[in-house]
Amino acid sequence: MESSGGDAEAPRRGPRVLVVGGGIAGLSAAQRLCRHPAAPHLRVLEATAHPGGRIRSERSFGGVVEIGAHWIHGPSQGNPVFQLAAKYQLLGDKELSEENQLIETGGHVVLPSVSYASSGGSVNPELVMEMGNLFYSLIDKSREFLHEAEAPVPSVGEYLKKEISQHVASWTEDEKTKKLKLAILNNFFNIECCVSGTHSMDLVALQPFGEYTVLPGLDCTFPGGYQGLTNCIVASLPQDVMVFNKPVKTIHWNGSFQEAGSPGETFPVLVECEDGGSFPAHHVVLTVPLGLPTSSAGSSLDLSLSSWRHCRTRRYFCL
Repeated sequence: MESSGGDAEAPRRGPRVLVVGGGIAGLSAAQRLCRHPAAPHLRVLEATAHPGGRIRSERSFGGVVEIGAHWIHGPSQGNPVFQLAAKYQLLGDKELSEENQLIETGGHVVLPSVSYASSGGSVNPELVMEMGNLFYSLIDKSREFLHEAEAPVPSVGEYLKKEISQHVASWTEDEKTKKLKLAILNNFFNIECCVSGTHSMDLVALQPFGEYTVLPGLDCTFPGGYQGLTNCIVASLPQDVMVFNKPVKTIHWNGSFQEAGSPGETFPVLVECEDGGSFPAHHVVLTVPLGLPTSSAGSSLDLSLSSWRHCRTRRYFCL
């Protein structure tokens, strides 16, 4: 097994635990488990050759280019990513300043100073601001159904389009201006899809939409690259915890599996990898992306890992 990490050997006095996925969630789970008083015999199975999942900083271009995760959204004390970045001294004085942490952004993307239409001509900034104010006022209203017994429509997209259609009916401008307004609103729709991690707001449920909260703090980046965060977490783990190039194929549970090296001992879980290798364990922590298609049948979970290695779902997370 290929491994990477710190200097200590992985403790083996506790139960055998496998973490599937070496992204930020899997690494954080491993770090927490290693700190437990009854530290388990732990392994993290990562499908690729490096830890971090979609967190990857590329330096072959003469600087730092983020291939995946880029920003710390809401860098303040309530953000666990910010806390870790501060702990590992990965941020600058400006990002760590109390002033920066107190800035309230409201969760709305800052309007551009200049906008262009597909024809190449610039769009009146006052028109962009008008449509931006309309769109984000409706976004704020769409968060008000969290504690309601029932939402008026199933999705955020349906709600926004219904509300916008009522506004369109009252517009008195010429057809060209109306089409431009709708194009601007469509652009805000696309931006909101990026924020919500979806290709359509019709797929985002309206009633729980208000659960999303925006932390204070002006969004910031890692001066030395986001990957510095995962590198620090990996360095804190025992040396033989990480196992790379081990895409998982199937997880079997509720069984009674044995291992040649542990005669007489049985394990309720067996993790099979695409290369034919298998790992028996007492427990498995599954940290694959939220968008990973899976199928469950009986006591076996087929992870369709050919999709996992290419799936990179943009989604916020908590540690």
